Amino acid sequence: MAKPKVGFYDITGCQGCLLSVIFNEDEILDIINAVDIKEFRFIMGEKYDGPLDIAFIEGAVVSKEDLEMVKRLRERSKVVVALGTCACHGNIPSLRSFNEKNIEYLKYDKKNEKQKDFGEPSPIIKHINVEYCVSGCPPDREEVKRFIKEILLGKTFYNYQDPVCRECKLNENGCLLDHDKICLGPLIKGGCRAVCPTSGLECYGCRGLIDDASFEDYFKLMKEKGIDPVMVKKHMETFAGIEINEKLKGTKWEKLH
Repeated sequence: MAKPKVGFYDITGCQGCLLSVIFNEDEILDIINAVDIKEFRFIMGEKYDGPLDIAFIEGAVVSKEDLEMVKRLRERSKVVVALGTCACHGNIPSLRSFNEKNIEYLKYDKKNEKQKDFGEPSPIIKHINVEYCVSGCPPDREEVKRFIKEILLGKTFYNYQDPVCRECKLNENGCLLDHDKICLGPLIKGGCRAVCPTSGLECYGCRGLIDDASFEDYFKLMKEKGIDPVMVKKHMETFAGIEINEKLKGTKWEKLH
């Protein structure tokens, strides 16, 4: 059988997600031997305009050029993979939608002719159909590796569905909520091995919401701890703000700022 034609691409972002694909020399060589990589600017200089079996795209759509690129890749590809939190949820670029008055560096965007008259920053899943999302900022290297292996074997990849709290328990971590920290572990999909709470850092939600996330219970808990709901909302908007604000529409927390 012919090797699947694969391309790795980036739009507006930090390119950290593509670095997650380059695990180490031996593993990237294994991938190269298993697939026909047609374009990946980190490891090759050639451009490719033909059809693809799989296109990995990292970054958020913040310009017309970004939008045109993801649409072209969708047309050329059998399978599109949104790689990382920017592609899946909007991530840091989407902060412009919620906190424009408070972030000084975003003034630069207004002077950027490429972004003139363009809408709000958004994940690629808002613009094209995507078969898979592999989230995380950056994505967990082991998860990326598992995803590639399962796809090459013809399996269906399933994202981790349990909350970060489950992995915290498996790691025998103390709960940051007990220390009055704004940790989103109860609301957010795990699969990251709870790397942030294990290091003493609050979960900011880079992997997106679990299906049955209970905002009512979470805000009630934060109120009991005396934490300002506005601060909770800002914390929620850091990585998956677009998704979270959509879920909060019509609730009493929708316009908290």
